[in-house]
Amino acid sequence: MFISKLGIQNFRNFKNVSLNFQKGVNTIIGENGSGKTNILYALRLLIDENLPRNIRFYETDFNRSLKQWQGHWIIIQIEFSELDVSEEAQAIAMHKVGAMDEYDFTKGSYSLIFRPRENKRRELYECALRLGTKEDLNAILTSITLNDYELTYRGRGNTDLSLEENYLKYVGDFENIIFPNPDDELEDIFGVRLYGFSIPNELSCTFIKALRDVEADLRSYKDNPLLSLLRGKEKSIDVIQKDSIIKKVIDLNDEITKLDEIKDISNGISNSIKQTVGDTYAPNIEIKSEVPAEMERLLQSLKLWVGESDEPDHKGRVSELSLGGANLIYLSLKLLEYEKVKVLNKIANFLLIEEPEAHIHTHIQKTLFDKLHSHNTQVIISTHSTHISSVSKISSVNILSRSNNKALVFTPSNGLEHSQIVALERYLDAVRTNLLFAKGIILVEGDAEQILIPVLFKKVFGISLDEIGVSLINIGSTGFQNIASLFHDKRVRKNCAIITDLDTSILELPENPNDDNKEEENCRNSQISGLQRQKLLEEFCRGNNWVKTFYGNYTFEVEFVSAGNRYEVMKLVNDQYQREPDRDRIIELIENEAVSVYGKEVLRLANHFKKGWFALMLEEHIDHLTYIPLYILRAITFASPHINNQTLYNIARNRLERLKRKTIASDKNNYDIILHQFESFPSIKEAIDFYSTQLPNDQLSLFIKTLKL
Repeated sequence: MFISKLGIQNFRNFKNVSLNFQKGVNTIIGENGSGKTNILYALRLLIDENLPRNIRFYETDFNRSLKQWQGHWIIIQIEFSELDVSEEAQAIAMHKVGAMDEYDFTKGSYSLIFRPRENKRRELYECALRLGTKEDLNAILTSITLNDYELTYRGRGNTDLSLEENYLKYVGDFENIIFPNPDDELEDIFGVRLYGFSIPNELSCTFIKALRDVEADLRSYKDNPLLSLLRGKEKSIDVIQKDSIIKKVIDLNDEITKLDEIKDISNGISNSIKQTVGDTYAPNIEIKSEVPAEMERLLQSLKLWVGESDEPDHKGRVSELSLGGANLIYLSLKLLEYEKVKVLNKIANFLLIEEPEAHIHTHIQKTLFDKLHSHNTQVIISTHSTHISSVSKISSVNILSRSNNKALVFTPSNGLEHSQIVALERYLDAVRTNLLFAKGIILVEGDAEQILIPVLFKKVFGISLDEIGVSLINIGSTGFQNIASLFHDKRVRKNCAIITDLDTSILELPENPNDDNKEEENCRNSQISGLQRQKLLEEFCRGNNWVKTFYGNYTFEVEFVSAGNRYEVMKLVNDQYQREPDRDRIIELIENEAVSVYGKEVLRLANHFKKGWFALMLEEHIDHLTYIPLYILRAITFASPHINNQTLYNIARNRLERLKRKTIASDKNNYDIILHQFESFPSIKEAIDFYSTQLPNDQLSLFIKTLKL
């Protein structure tokens, strides 16, 4: 028995989402604030017996994207698969699966529903019956308070209520004022109420919270996993041994109490009080040792003493350990606590771990994840560690992403063939896994693009691709399609820009290929390959609005010069060539207007220094006056539709500040005046519009224009 699906409606930052889970280890990844903690809490509300069943919800627990929370329902629904024949499992089974009243006894559902009580639902239904107006509906909704809500737990429901169309049909359409009759129990839809039966009591669930202040938890009576492990152990201690220890503790307490030094302090306190208030009102004082004489309390007083692995002869308090060491101790104790609970013959075992990566270095993160694959246990881990996500199976990953008061959930393996999933899992190492966390993605296939595109963006706009949430990934020899297949309506709904070259010949080629010399033959073959690649990519992208390809006409190095960046290349030449005749010859070729001349020379330079190293040397000469090739600028804008006006405003102001300090000689703009006017606008949008109008050919203006297309 395992959780195969979690559906959530209107709970915290989740408007309506569903997550799919597999047997074994599952990973929930996402940026900060995307709702990873809320997902685990939603699961715990249904399966963790350590949480009280009389959960109290507040207005803030309703999703903020709702125009008005009153009247809406919070629904958290779990689907179980592979139920066994036990009575406990079958209490949530009998899941209707078709039009012929067929039932699948291996599946079941268990739901938490927080909804208005019957009288308020009836008011909404009657409002719909009499074709009430929006004002009538609003009058009912504003009268609803949390006291008008009820919380129920239900099993055997057969409808996914996280789907918006089901919510509108069975809960209510607030926009069109359509509400169902509350007399219709709809038990096949919502499930039957579970009276006198608690599913969490039949499950084994251990929750390991995010490791933020482990030392405090290890000191706490409530949260210390060591104390949890020790509870009940006193019952298994031999009676004679137990009596012997208790007698020794009693004798020890007596011996400490009778020490002359203790008696002196006790008498001193007593005399001081009597002198202050007199004998009549003075209490009797005595200092007594209270080392606990009960076996249970003695065990609970035990403390961990630990040492680092490279200091076997030293042990001290947990506080002496590194944060990573303390976290490892805590994790180990919680896992041991889980093993203790697991043996209690429950119908299913669940282990929920929240962000285990804190203060733990890469190798331990990966090893920990590897060791969690446990028989007969479903493990669900939330993380924003690329190291943990890199060893996660794509088929067992759910991705969370933030979006305007609600979170989105993506299932990256949905609809992919097994061979595609295997290829992706092999490819996604710790470096490339960050594309799963990004808001937008750019795929390139060369070292030069990987090195220079982030530098170009940072130097020109004063902000990094990381700051706008865009990941640039060098796919190397892996085909674009293998990785870009992740981005699709069915999978990860984020924009993915592919940057590649058409490799158009920089030489004018003879009409007849048989007339080609060796150099022309190489150019022709590259051009043919480029056109074939374009055809394949256009076919791949057709019908998928999440992926788009952007082409450089020639190669990246040639496009860089063609964009207007001869100056940067000539600076590199001056740095790298000592002999003046060599410098003059190369610069003359670079300054030539014919692509067959300057293109050939820049490619020779790139191949001479090796393309990656050439890009690194070129990086030193790039600044805010460098031009980003237009196809690259368009690719970046496609990958970053989420950029807001505040970010554009900050870029514009930063760029004006730098243009004020340094610009090209032919630029006659007075950037002092433009900056002053820019900052004087009352709204950010007006300032951005002014920038674009005042500097229509500036790179930021082109960027903004492309964003709006």
